[in-house]
Amino acid sequence: MSPHRLKSSILILSLAPTLALADDFLSEGQAQLEYRQYYFNADPDSGMGPTRDEWVQGMLVDYQSGFYRDIIGFDLGYGVADALHISNGADSITNLSAGDDVQHPHSISTPTSAYLKLRLGDEDNRLRLGWGKKSRDYQLYTDNTTRILPASSIGYDITYDYQDLSLYAARIDRFSPRDESGWGDDLETFDGRSINRVDLAGLSVELPGEVTFETEYLTARDYLDESFFRLSHDVALPLDSTLSTSLAHGAQHDGGDLFETQGVPRRYQADDSHDARYDEASLTWRLPGKYLGLAYTQVDGDNYDRTLFAEDHGSWNSEAKNFYWFGLEGEQMWKVSAGMDLSPLGLEGLRWDGHYAFSDAADGYQDFSRREFLSLLRYRFSGPLDGLSLAWLHIDFETLGEPAPGSGKALTYAASGFITHDTDRLYLTYRYTF
Repeated sequence: MSPHRLKSSILILSLAPTLALADDFLSEGQAQLEYRQYYFNADPDSGMGPTRDEWVQGMLVDYQSGFYRDIIGFDLGYGVADALHISNGADSITNLSAGDDVQHPHSISTPTSAYLKLRLGDEDNRLRLGWGKKSRDYQLYTDNTTRILPASSIGYDITYDYQDLSLYAARIDRFSPRDESGWGDDLETFDGRSINRVDLAGLSVELPGEVTFETEYLTARDYLDESFFRLSHDVALPLDSTLSTSLAHGAQHDGGDLFETQGVPRRYQADDSHDARYDEASLTWRLPGKYLGLAYTQVDGDNYDRTLFAEDHGSWNSEAKNFYWFGLEGEQMWKVSAGMDLSPLGLEGLRWDGHYAFSDAADGYQDFSRREFLSLLRYRFSGPLDGLSLAWLHIDFETLGEPAPGSGKALTYAASGFITHDTDRLYLTYRYTF
């Protein structure tokens, strides 16, 4: 860690005792302890993909302060994780990083957040600023939080909210992977060259007619540029229901001399440039406790599959970013999604969500088809076991086809590449809030 970053981190921690003396700081603060056990099983089912059979555990402690004099506060978090069992038949692990082999992974012990936050103004006219390490969630950049410990990033954030308008910007300097210990790593390309930073800016505004407009632009310096636009509208219907409609467009293209035109083995083919775009339309009918959705996404240009730096797991604010990405050049995806609260059946706290997505064409491939069925069943306990939850995620995913003669296409493990997989995941979580 550089001396500058170390001094800044010490500053965040040194402010804690002083701020804690303030009543507002204590009364508005919240501490949370969370224990997790995850079991992941994955089988390529005679297709292409990793074999996983891993059972891991982790614990996270988080504290989010109130605001001293309604201006300044901080968030602190720490996480640890290790393996309970990795089968001899596994050839890949995803919650931890492998040691000498997959069966002997490294444990994790890492700060998950250390973030100084400030705010000025009131609810209708507020400026928010922050610096430090945390899990960020923007349209075009999201730190992955789907593993036993979350990924996080280090940087700056600024947001200005005025009534129905929100303007924001962020800078990301370092990245902390979801499966490693440490404060954070420099951003790098796949061939090890340094990416100075990732910058983004965006806005969200309510237009006349209750239409929401959102846009965001992002650049990984001299490497990759991305943009995003979306219009959305909600209409009230009978039966206390709502119809949500959305139109979106996104693009990513090479952003400078750092882009790997020579390709990346097992991920990206060699290409002089990169220019991928998608257009999307979606409808969602929402009723109390349930919803039904339909979405269509079309990708043009190159594969929509690039990440912002080598350790990034990829962000794509699209209905086509399912468990796997439906993002091959020329691919057109349809998806039906649904969810419902199953409490009326007699089990309070039981919920199911799922989708079925399919596409039947991609440029440069013959006999192509892709199918994904996802089911997520969740149960939240109550009474003496309040805070305990159990979830079962099941995915059937299959991609078929082969490169057309003379197309120069290849089969890869890239985010939008060829893979056939059956996956089951069990999540046991106990959360206690102080």
